Amino acid sequence: MPGNLAPTPKNKLTIDHSVSPEGTPTLVCRGRITMETAVQFRSEVKSLSPQHKLLLADLSGVDSVDSSGLGSVLGTYISAKADGCDLMLVNVHPHVKDLLNITHLNRAFEGG
Repeated sequence: MPGNLAPTPKNKLTIDHSVSPEGTPTLVCRGRITMETAVQFRSEVKSLSPQHKLLLADLSGVDSVDSSGLGSVLGTYISAKADGCDLMLVNVHPHVKDLLNITHLNRAFEGG
């Protein structure tokens, strides 16, 4: 059996749930959003979006998003909208913010 097939910690994504002072559910994400971890992000949003008008995703601990991850985040945003929920990215890490600016997706995700 080949070894080292398990994802290394740098390729993991952890998502904790909290509530903003205004009472808005917040997903506090840490790690990387990649092809491997984007399913987890989508699942967390999908579990909350039908019951809420606004959902925050705190990306201060996400230092990397690959192209598959970015596509999945966009698809998750669209899916949340279909549920009547606005998914807003907050505290976006500077590396990820640069990517959102380059792709012009910052306008959608940051409520602009």
